Amino acid sequence: MFKRCWLLIVGLLIFGSLSANAITLKFNGFIADEAELLSEQVENDLNITLWDLQKKSGADLVVVTLPSLNGRTVEEVALEIGRSYKLGAVGKNNGMVFLTAPQERKMRIEQGLGLEDKIAVSTLENIMNDDILPYYKQNDYESGIRRGTYVLARTVAQAEGVKFTKQGVCPPAPVSSGQSSRKESIPWWAWPIVILGALFSPRRRRFSSGSFGGFGGGGGFGGSGCSGSW
Repeated sequence: MFKRCWLLIVGLLIFGSLSANAITLKFNGFIADEAELLSEQVENDLNITLWDLQKKSGADLVVVTLPSLNGRTVEEVALEIGRSYKLGAVGKNNGMVFLTAPQERKMRIEQGLGLEDKIAVSTLENIMNDDILPYYKQNDYESGIRRGTYVLARTVAQAEGVKFTKQGVCPPAPVSSGQSSRKESIPWWAWPIVILGALFSPRRRRFSSGSFGGFGGGGGFGGSGCSGSW
């Protein structure tokens, strides 16, 4: 009897410890901006884009910002998010976590098991180093998140063999990354035209959380991805 009570106490202590460290996020669609780095309009544009990607491929690409990692590594937090929220379609496990923790100056791109054979880690590293970190080093987190999300969405769509519709303007490749010759880069003088066109486009839509059916229910993640700091 004493042995059973002791085992029960130990079990409750372990469970309590795990619960205390569990990540609880307030998702607005595919975005949990806990560090408040994104404007409402940017959240809307990214959500519409990621929603279209999900509808066409089943892939869940989530954008998460945290004010602090609370002593944990960025790798274990990203892995827990992918598994706990069951990202990706059932049977496909094609989820992806784009995590940013500005206080620790750490980020992580974590991909599900179903994407490991389709997207090389070196591809994710190039996106991180060329498209995201140059903006982060300038403390321009919103631009880094916007560009990173659009480029990651395009990469996942290509891996899944679908074409998605992007809403919003993708910031240009940072000049410091040496990628200014990319086709999607926009000359500085053309930005006012692009922004005005995006703002007044009649096709611009609003994301409705009521229409969002949630994540796919996969959750298979094996620890494949890349981490960076700035």
